[in-house]
Amino acid sequence: MKSPNNTSLYCYPWDVADVDRFVDQARALGMNGATLAVSYHAGKFLRPHAASGPRVVFPEDGVVYFEPDLARYGEIKPQAHSDPALREVLSKLVANGGVAVHAWTVLLHNSHLGAAHPEYTARNAHGDGYLYSLCPMRQAVFDYAVALSADVAARGVASVVIETPGWLPYAHDYHHEFAQVRGNLWLDSMLGLCFCDACMAAGKAADIDMDGLRDRIRQNIDSYLDAPVDATPSQAAAWLAADLLEDGDLAALNRLRQRRVTQLVGAIRAAMPAQVQLAVVATVQRPTAQSWLEGTDLRALAGVADWLEIPFYEADAAAVRSDAWDCIRRIGTPDRIRAILRPGPPDLADGAQLPAALEGLRDMGIRHVGFYNYGMLRRDRLRALGAAIRSFEPRSHT
Repeated sequence: MKSPNNTSLYCYPWDVADVDRFVDQARALGMNGATLAVSYHAGKFLRPHAASGPRVVFPEDGVVYFEPDLARYGEIKPQAHSDPALREVLSKLVANGGVAVHAWTVLLHNSHLGAAHPEYTARNAHGDGYLYSLCPMRQAVFDYAVALSADVAARGVASVVIETPGWLPYAHDYHHEFAQVRGNLWLDSMLGLCFCDACMAAGKAADIDMDGLRDRIRQNIDSYLDAPVDATPSQAAAWLAADLLEDGDLAALNRLRQRRVTQLVGAIRAAMPAQVQLAVVATVQRPTAQSWLEGTDLRALAGVADWLEIPFYEADAAAVRSDAWDCIRRIGTPDRIRAILRPGPPDLADGAQLPAALEGLRDMGIRHVGFYNYGMLRRDRLRALGAAIRSFEPRSHT
């Protein structure tokens, strides 16, 4: 297994601007890696232990935190962050050498680029574009994702950690996202399907009745929104399973999406230097088995990338263990998994069950763990994280 027993701290450039200080803190916590955001979206982040700067940060939307090599790119080009100091954090962290640097690279979740290129955004069955979600079926989007990943990989990092290589779900905490209809898995899934021109053409080339499927999806959404009912979680899951079983075109479209995302990740791996590893944040879905909604095929991605970096964001350690077991079952081995845990609220009983979660992952053979997020955790949670790491004795998987 590559680089055994890695521990990495997820972080944002504004929280680690004092690179030497951050590296000393990370190593004191027992970390040998830092997973630094180098391409990111908008947000609103509270910084409990900020040594300097604002207490609340609103990141610039859809920018990169380095100087991009624009000659690599085609029609879609990244925009660099406006602050030169933040654009230098990546190179300073690499130069420090105290921790392995993993470049956390958000690909297709980008409202800035979606606004600049609305013709390349995902479109639902009603023709509505999703500003925040670039569609990977579009060749220009595909090429942008490959170029961005290769650009990042050329900067001395140990690995590139790509996030959102596929279609984003309908419910994704967009700015002031609000509705007076309760969301559920079935509705979010139907609204998350893309019927843009590129997806329509690809589907038809695969002998899918895309026009008929789009009409059925639209009619089903309209019927549900007009009905005086709300599906329970178990009902919504059952409806979705039944639709996939009964509608062959729907199932075929989801398999087509999985093949496209796997193709994209394979192209990214081929465009990167061999010595730089590629990890894929498999999903934002809970549990991980629902990752197909975004076009993720866990086993296929494990075959083209070096790692699947899986967020086990759960309320307790038992749920982490069960989801990890299922991931290993689907992938076939724990040796391709790098886990991500949140060692504080809202997960793991506000962090109290972190040691139990680590033990559960270790016992199943998962020995690489990242922790989210350095700047968001209180000092006491960071101290507890360090104590858990120091007491953690990795054992070989048998």
